Amino acid sequence: MSAVSALMHAIHNRDLAAAKAALERDASQATAALPGGLSPLMFALYNGAADIAALLKPLRALDLFEAAAANEPRRVAELVSANAQQLDAYSVDGWTPLHLASFMGARDAALVLIGLGAPLDAVSQNPMENTPLHACIAGAAGESLAPLLIALGADVHHVGGSGVNALHLAASRGFEPLSRLLLARGIDRTARTEDGKTAADIARERGHLGVAAMLELAD
Repeated sequence: MSAVSALMHAIHNRDLAAAKAALERDASQATAALPGGLSPLMFALYNGAADIAALLKPLRALDLFEAAAANEPRRVAELVSANAQQLDAYSVDGWTPLHLASFMGARDAALVLIGLGAPLDAVSQNPMENTPLHACIAGAAGESLAPLLIALGADVHHVGGSGVNALHLAASRGFEPLSRLLLARGIDRTARTEDGKTAADIARERGHLGVAAMLELAD
């Protein structure tokens, strides 16, 4: 097994000791892009390997995508101040910095990005075709952060890939207060995904029976 493969394997398994051992054999792995272009740090963040991400963060200056995802608001502000066009840039896997901050539940970084002009309604350049609000609801702090994005002007009506809207996502996670907020903002509870499912159908499939019942009874 190559050293790079050892680091990827360690991150995938959230094995801090193995990651340290891989880096001791070849420290350059910490900064070398993985197949597909992701940095090891982003791979660790995506895999929920927070301790490995903490190990990797000091090893080189973070780019804007990494700073957003890792909730480093000062670094975000520094990078955007140097080049505001980065706010509209997309990562190798099709996300804006705000998508990544929203998905990771990086509240401070998200607020800095929005304050500096990050587009709330940017659409991802991947098959999900979603907005930061969608990414937020699907992510680590969806129930608490999504209402803030909505209050700041996020469009609740955007329909992403496969016909998925924000209510479908909220229902899939059993977020009843957020589902009620989306309904209050006028989202269509009867909208169906490409495979014909309403938000209530999705909630029921996931075992969120109270949310399913609420959606079916909503005026």
